[in-house]
Parts: sequence; structure tokens; C-alpha cells
Amino acid sequence: CVSTGSSESKPSATETKSTAGTSVKAQPSQIYRSSSLKTGISPEDNDGINPLQIKFAILTNIPVEDLTNLRLLVFMDQWYGVPYHYGGSNKDGIDCSAFASLLLSSVYDVNQLPRISSDQYHTTKRVPKKDLREGDLVFFHTLGKGQRVTHVGVYLYNNRFIHASIAGVQISNLGEGYYLHHYVGAGRVIVSDKSY
Repeated sequence: CVSTGSSESKPSATETKSTAGTSVKAQPSQIYRSSSLKTGISPEDNDGINPLQIKFAILTNIPVEDLTNLRLLVFMDQWYGVPYHYGGSNKDGIDCSAFASLLLSSVYDVNQLPRISSDQYHTTKRVPKKDLREGDLVFFHTLGKGQRVTHVGVYLYNNRFIHASIAGVQISNLGEGYYLHHYVGAGRVIVSDKSY
């Protein structure tokens, strides 16, 4: 996979604020870096809302209550920010097709997805953009003006998808200029009369 697209900005671990000519480092935002987010543990005092729901509601711009797939939220949290590495398949570095395969396997128990994004495109059922749902694959061409598939992500909701791009594992918007112009299509994995 080769992705040269733009990305939505990730929250900064620390921000520098200037106060009367003095630089002060702010503490990392707890919502993005709290240790409880990495474990998926939901504190009892949040009215049944898991901190991961809050984190990904912000990143995907949807209501917290609409984020109900805890397996997906935990998986995304564990991989968010992992660096991109062409041919990689672990947390030291992962490419787009390995990330898509791993997400579908870990979250939806789909284990027969090919390793290469173009092969993933050819083995999935085409889905119109207006019918996209969580777990569908979204495909892009990132090299030149052709329509050859070179990049894949996994659709989430609200026009957002998660993928391993050159900026690392992140959530991007299908309506963003780069991804809008390089979109090839979407595919749904069909397994034994079930689709994911």
C-alpha cells in the first residue's frame, strides 16, 4: 500500500502555550492518552459511557451513544498511531492491507481476506458509497492518475474510515479532498451467507 494522502490532524501529546512571552508545556489531553483508554476499562462513574466511546465520538464526529461495538473501539485504540511500514504487520509498523486484514479478523472474525489491497478489492462485493456500513473496505488509487487500487481502509461511520497511511494508523474522512478524488470504490466481505 502506498498512501500519500492528507490526514485529519491527530491530537498533540503536548501543546506549547505562550503566556507573556514564556512557553509553557500543557499536559497531554487525558481523553486521548489516559491509561484506562488503552485497557478498554470503563469507569463506573461515567453513566455507562466507556472512555473509548468518548474518544472515538470526537474523532468520528458522531454521538457517543452510537458507538456500540466495543471490540472495534478497543482494537482501534490499541492500533491508533502505530507507524506505517510497507510490508509490515505488527505494532512496530504496519501497512494498509495488513491493517485491514487484522481489523476484520480481530473484530469481525473474518479470516480469509487476501494480503494485498488490490486482491482485497477483487474478492469483495462492490458496495455503493451511499450504502457503506461499519466494516466495509474502502479502496483508493494513490499512484498517478490510474484507477489501480493501491490503498485500503476500513469504513467506520459518518463518512470516516480507519487506515494505515504514511502518517500511521489514523481516522480520515472520505469527503476530504485527497480521499474524495482518489476513491476507487468499496467492498463488503461475504462469508457463508453473512456479510461484514
